[in-house]
Amino acid sequence: MMALCCTMMLMAAKVNKFFTINVNGKNRTYLLYVPNNVKASAPLVISLHGAGGQVTTTSHDPDFNSIADKDGFIVAYPQGLPTVFPGLGGMQAPGWTSTGEENFDTDFLKAVVEDIDAKYPLDRQRLYCCGFSNGGMMTYCMANTCSHIFAAFAAISGYPINEFHLHHTSWRPVPFLHIHGKADDFVRYALVPNVIDNMVARNGANPVPVVTTKSGKYTKNVYEAGEGGFPIIFYEIDGMGHSPFTNNTEDNSSSQTMWNFFQQYTLDAPCDTTMKWRPRIETEGYDPKSHGWTINARTTLLRFGVDQNTSDNQNVYRSLQFKTGKYKLCFHSEGEADKTIRVKIEKLTGQKNAVLSDTVAVGGDVSLPFEVNDGWGEYRITLLRDNKNDNNTVSNIGIYSLTDEESASISFPTFPTTDSTSSFDLLGRPVEGQPTHHGIYIRNGRKTVNR
Repeated sequence: MMALCCTMMLMAAKVNKFFTINVNGKNRTYLLYVPNNVKASAPLVISLHGAGGQVTTTSHDPDFNSIADKDGFIVAYPQGLPTVFPGLGGMQAPGWTSTGEENFDTDFLKAVVEDIDAKYPLDRQRLYCCGFSNGGMMTYCMANTCSHIFAAFAAISGYPINEFHLHHTSWRPVPFLHIHGKADDFVRYALVPNVIDNMVARNGANPVPVVTTKSGKYTKNVYEAGEGGFPIIFYEIDGMGHSPFTNNTEDNSSSQTMWNFFQQYTLDAPCDTTMKWRPRIETEGYDPKSHGWTINARTTLLRFGVDQNTSDNQNVYRSLQFKTGKYKLCFHSEGEADKTIRVKIEKLTGQKNAVLSDTVAVGGDVSLPFEVNDGWGEYRITLLRDNKNDNNTVSNIGIYSLTDEESASISFPTFPTTDSTSSFDLLGRPVEGQPTHHGIYIRNGRKTVNR
């Protein structure tokens, strides 16, 4: 009996209770789970529920408590606020405003970290964020806005859709794990490859994955890290619908798989913070045309970037994105020495303007600076040859932020702008000009509210 009591005491949580903090004038709550064997400087996992989720001391998804008991880390389960989901017929339910930009929910989650750290000193190099469904959407938002705080991220059955459009302009590359059921037609499995393509190019990972398949359970795609970046891992789960958990991973637990992934990374892991986009389209075995690229079409040497098409793809598509900053486009070209390549990067959202327009000689390495000064946006890159029969090739294409030393010596040109007047309603129908009716619209890839 005494042995049983001791065992129960060891298994009991040191803390399993709610805390309330005030963030931007509003009281917000989170459930804190601290195991008995918590480490002196503990890792932290923040786990975000899906739309409609109600956190209790006995119910919270994704659930990490038993793993925390074993490995001595802290888990926080924040509670989302009532949120309107137009893509779900206007349903209002607890959830997350996963816009991809800083907002009251990103402020809340950062405040949760600080509040816990004041109670139980954290290992600030080992903070991790994950979520299910709308919580997975919010995880992508946190990866974009808080890559300087969290070391790695994971999503299950969730990525930004509809009014929550994926932004991938983070300060640094990030390790990211995505788990999705092949039978999920709610947050559609069919659109996940678009998200993965965006994250792979953002991270500079190898676009040809190492694939492991276990029949009836999963297909694991590992997009291995390139120089200066981190891997992207995508599990496709057989027989799984829209769910916060599956035992069809190599660890027989999706939560364990996420924790095993997290443990490999610390915030100070070396990476190239200047790298913003490195698609590696010349990789052997990679077919750029099947991933949104136009290649060798008449005088077009290559082109990437399309206008949004919300009616078909729930606002999920491959895109090239930048936010305010100074950048350089780099690539290597080969071909006849007397030929040229015309280079253009033009904005597709908001003020539609070219941020780069130049002509370079074929042969050797190229570095072309450009500047974005009007916030986040989506872009198209085009490289044109003199005529369709020119035998020119381009490799090692990438976009990097300029260092302070580089930008100090450069004068950036300005180009004419054209204001975009296109919006879409949440059924994907175009709305020309400024919307006049009350409601929520997608404009330039962002959720906007017309009151």
